[in-house]
Amino acid sequence: MRKIVLIIAVAIIPFLGNAQTSVFDKFDGNDEVTTIAVSKKAFQLMAQIGGVSDEAQEYADMVESLDGLKVFTTESKSIALEMQSTVSKYLKSSNLSELFRIDDKEANVRIYIKEGKNDDHVKELLMFVNGIGKHMEGNDMGRNAEAVVFSLTGDIDLNKIAKLAEQMNISGAEHLKKAKQ
Repeated sequence: MRKIVLIIAVAIIPFLGNAQTSVFDKFDGNDEVTTIAVSKKAFQLMAQIGGVSDEAQEYADMVESLDGLKVFTTESKSIALEMQSTVSKYLKSSNLSELFRIDDKEANVRIYIKEGKNDDHVKELLMFVNGIGKHMEGNDMGRNAEAVVFSLTGDIDLNKIAKLAEQMNISGAEHLKKAKQ
């Protein structure tokens, strides 16, 4: 009996470990991709560190309900194409719907959401920005991002998330402001 329980446990463990992974994790560890990954625990710690001001409390309330944030940025055109392909495949297998898109000479921006408890909240927000490298010369980080994948999960308040992304200085965050407009 113990052997059967042990075999079942060993068989289930890989699935439990992959529960927090995403299809975009394949870009993690690539020398041509900058990765930012923030776990639920990190968000909980951020919420606890909050100050006494109203703004600090608002920030703490916002981040406490988040499960994870992953941002992948590349300057490589070939990896940007791979990111675009991965986003397309992910959209076919997920319940995300397009919130809005911007196609212009500066960049192509797509923001997708998975609906949450009401119109102001979503369970997942996925943003893909492509073709911005030619417009970022001389930026403050000295980098020329070609594509950005921004994935946020949890109980996300669309009224507050753009502010968080802007405070974290995430490439493409200015496009999130348009999500509620």
